[in-house]
Amino acid sequence: MLELNIQQSSAIALGLVSHWGFFVHGERDLAAANIARFHLLATSLLLFVKVRLEGVPVSDAFQWTAILLSFYVGTLFLSMSMFRIFWSPLNHIQGPLSLRLTKLTHVWKQARFRNCEVLHELHKQYGDVVRTGPNEVTLFSTEAFYKVHGRESECGRAAYYDLLHPMISLDTTRDPAIHAYRRKIWDQAFSIKALERLEPLVYEKADLLVQQLRNQNQSPVDISAWLEYYTFDLMGEFGLTIKFKNLERAGPHPILTIYHMAHRRLGPFAAAPWIKHLMMGIPYIERMKYYRQFMDWAAAELQRNIKANIIGYVLEDAKATGGVAANWNFVLGDFVLVLVAGSDPMRQVLSNMLYYLLRNPRHLQQIRDELATINIRDYKALQQLRHLTACIYETLRLNPAVPSSGLRQSPPEGIVVAGKFIPGGTTIAVPQYSLSRDDRNFINPNDWIPERFSTQPHLILDKQAFVPWSTAGKYACLGKNLSLIEIRVAAALLLTEFDFEFGPDEDGRSMFEDAIDYFTTSPGPLRLVFRERVGR
Repeated sequence: MLELNIQQSSAIALGLVSHWGFFVHGERDLAAANIARFHLLATSLLLFVKVRLEGVPVSDAFQWTAILLSFYVGTLFLSMSMFRIFWSPLNHIQGPLSLRLTKLTHVWKQARFRNCEVLHELHKQYGDVVRTGPNEVTLFSTEAFYKVHGRESECGRAAYYDLLHPMISLDTTRDPAIHAYRRKIWDQAFSIKALERLEPLVYEKADLLVQQLRNQNQSPVDISAWLEYYTFDLMGEFGLTIKFKNLERAGPHPILTIYHMAHRRLGPFAAAPWIKHLMMGIPYIERMKYYRQFMDWAAAELQRNIKANIIGYVLEDAKATGGVAANWNFVLGDFVLVLVAGSDPMRQVLSNMLYYLLRNPRHLQQIRDELATINIRDYKALQQLRHLTACIYETLRLNPAVPSSGLRQSPPEGIVVAGKFIPGGTTIAVPQYSLSRDDRNFINPNDWIPERFSTQPHLILDKQAFVPWSTAGKYACLGKNLSLIEIRVAAALLLTEFDFEFGPDEDGRSMFEDAIDYFTTSPGPLRLVFRERVGR
């Protein structure tokens, strides 16, 4: 019995040492699989020693190991919990106990609710500074946004950006120097001349979208899905020289279906990236099947001779800086970035705007009056339409493309926001969804009022609170102009060619309630009936 007590004491001591000597220091997300392997190996070694070297019966050895393991694990998690509740440097910041203890609670919430709405409710309850994790703070003010995301900010990207590791893209690299270098590569693809060359392709795809909606014979269609076919096909050809032909087949390319499955299964882990890294270290995990299939497809496509457009610039740089093999993780990451970041946001804006125009027909007529004064095949003329642009911006304000993510890490010296000191190495979120719905920034913030971007600018109390393109400063979205081309052209053709209305039993709520907020937002279904306009 004395021997067992000594061993129990050793297991307890080891649990304390593991926490205070290892887990409490720095990030461990990427090491999750190796940590699990180490513990599995140590447990197996203990069993081996007992059975083979000491001659203990197998059943007794298992019982002995289980007891020691329970003391070790129990002590480890008890120590973590006590630290997070009583001794954490974030204890001066209020937040729900369930989130202060573990991010697993947040994973559960993200799997069931839109993260931006979860955080917005916490803002109402706790104010502008909320502790939303053992080492995470969420901030809700324009001051906070620019301190964290502004041009002069010293905050870096948080562990969240390692979610797709070892794949790395322009949008996920955490090294500022690498980001600055790779952004110069991407800038070539988004130059004014490059985008002007893109315009005919945008009109071609928008025309095909119009034709396919005509072919539906006034049957209800999920316009959210059709708009994704439009944006996905565009980014396939413009960014990757791949013809997905979603519009031609009037249905999703197989990889689009796999992407959606992977997105939904991987998304909740954004709150705790270590879970994904742990699962990827375990073969045949069913939840990761679609993610693996999507990445395998992307890798296979890159083996082909893709030479043009965005991925062409990336490949040429890779060849000039050590070869494609040496830069494979970056090439693969940028390949996936083209598809995801180039499709979801535009689809969301267009779907949401059609909904708001149905609810506010006066604005629909006002846009049509504008469109009637120009040649809609002239994109430069489309750019000048004030009310169309105002409707796009107001839609983006209420439903930002990246409503809650874009997590940052405070600099080593920490920062002070809203009178609260945030220690170095803390993960920070500043949800744009909440900025846009804050009555300190906008009058009647929850109402869709396009005039705030045209004839009634007094409805905007703080212009800096409108940041529709993800972030400001050095990480600002470089796809803004491309997004506007896709949105304006599709909107102009659809609003000119069709009258539309809600389908049977459709009221638009599903588009918002079934939307998923995993970095970008994928809207839920919106079933509309389209009829050709008569006498337009």
